[in-house]
Amino acid sequence: MKKHNKLLSAVAVGAILGAASLPASAHLVSFGWKDQGNGTIIMYGQHWHGDQLGPSTANGGVRIGVFGTDHTTWQLFQWTGHINNWGGNTAQNDALVTNGELDGYAVDPGNWTNSSFDNDWFYTDPLVLGDGTWGLFTGTNCCIDTMSSPGEFVISGIGSVDPGTGPGTDPGTPPSQVPEPGTIGLLGAGLLSLLAIRRRKQ
Repeated sequence: MKKHNKLLSAVAVGAILGAASLPASAHLVSFGWKDQGNGTIIMYGQHWHGDQLGPSTANGGVRIGVFGTDHTTWQLFQWTGHINNWGGNTAQNDALVTNGELDGYAVDPGNWTNSSFDNDWFYTDPLVLGDGTWGLFTGTNCCIDTMSSPGEFVISGIGSVDPGTGPGTDPGTPPSQVPEPGTIGLLGAGLLSLLAIRRRKQ
């Protein structure tokens, strides 16, 4: 009997040590955003690591860019603040949108658990980003805001900048679009074309 108890004790100690060596379940589960009405938004990162005393620095923040391009070139926005016990599962996050606390959120399908206990967030300083499909990535460093790989997320509900604007930090920067030719330039080119056609006929 003593031999059996010693064996059970050894197995129990081994199981405890094995469990202690497992990586913590500490991941980013969704992104949220709130339009500030002045050409900027605040980006939020929801995680399942419990209450925090400050923003996570493990990955330096969130990178935002065009999905499918090199994510190391995407612009980096630092987590600068945190909120504990806010939102959580789908119904609770939907309530944040309904109440106007967020304009939207998008889950990371690889980490989303739909748990009301995943109710803690980090957030950035105001940044410029318009509606669109964007690549978002925090990084693989442990812990808290960890993501396994860059994700493609649809951002919508932002009205203070044009869709596709950003990412950036200056709300005065116009959207990066191809400039349209000026009206006078088009008119001049048309008149020159008409003169050339008229000369050929004579």
